[in-house]
Amino acid sequence: MDTEGLSVICAGLGYVDEDDSGNRIGHAKTDYCLELKDLLRSLKRDDPQSRPVFKQVCKWNTVSKDLIPIIEYCQDDRNLVLNAVLVFLTMPIEASSNGISQQIEYLWGLKSSITHSNTNAVVMSLL
Repeated sequence: MDTEGLSVICAGLGYVDEDDSGNRIGHAKTDYCLELKDLLRSLKRDDPQSRPVFKQVCKWNTVSKDLIPIIEYCQDDRNLVLNAVLVFLTMPIEASSNGISQQIEYLWGLKSSITHSNTNAVVMSLL
């Protein structure tokens, strides 16, 4: 796995805008926000046995820090939001992979992040 390349992809997703109190008020897309497709590609090509890309993305908390804010605050960019949702769908656990218990823990964290945000309402409004 190319950790440096993955880091560049994740860093290029943008950043959360905050008010003076530290509350989220938006998400600023960078010129490289379309690298979300590269993240999808990396997850799809992830080694099904060791899942290094999946695990690293989870360790970096990319879903909570970047993908959920994209879904919540970039609703006007339908393709971007749908690509962010696709990232979730490409992260299921492979039954033959190693470290299934760790992967389950990561997925619980992802699901928790999704349910504690406005993500579901945004996705439903796009359907």
